[in-house]
Amino acid sequence: MEIEARDHEQPDRFSKDWPFSYFKFDRKRDSAEHVRNSMLVVAALVVAASYGAVMSPPDVFEKWSRYTQLVFIYANTLAWSTSFFIIEMLTASFPFQRELQLSYIAMGAAYGVVAAEQANLSNGVSYITLGLCFLAPYIIRTIPTYIKNKCCGR
Repeated sequence: MEIEARDHEQPDRFSKDWPFSYFKFDRKRDSAEHVRNSMLVVAALVVAASYGAVMSPPDVFEKWSRYTQLVFIYANTLAWSTSFFIIEMLTASFPFQRELQLSYIAMGAAYGVVAAEQANLSNGVSYITLGLCFLAPYIIRTIPTYIKNKCCGR
């Protein structure tokens, strides 16, 4: 595997936002492949962390108020589903799509069952809220596209 040489501008260490400006995405410097790989790594880390947090919540979880428990579960679910959505989009052109889709569905089902159990959901509103956390990234991505296609006739 050949390592590609990239021209790196020397960072201006005296600017106010030096470390941040140097590591920001730069269309001239960063290739799409590198960006995609970086996004896959970050999304996979968020999926793993949020999955682990719901599977094994903090020891103080039982001492938290009901409201705090629900916020914890819903926030984790939103983080998990958003990162999972990013992974799905970045792997859309990979081979073995049926197998990938099956693994996405299985992991989503496992996560949903454990999240619902950890949150001790007792009414329909709680289940609907959990479902919306699961579907939020898909809804946010799909609705504007749908409206644009219907309004603009594309």
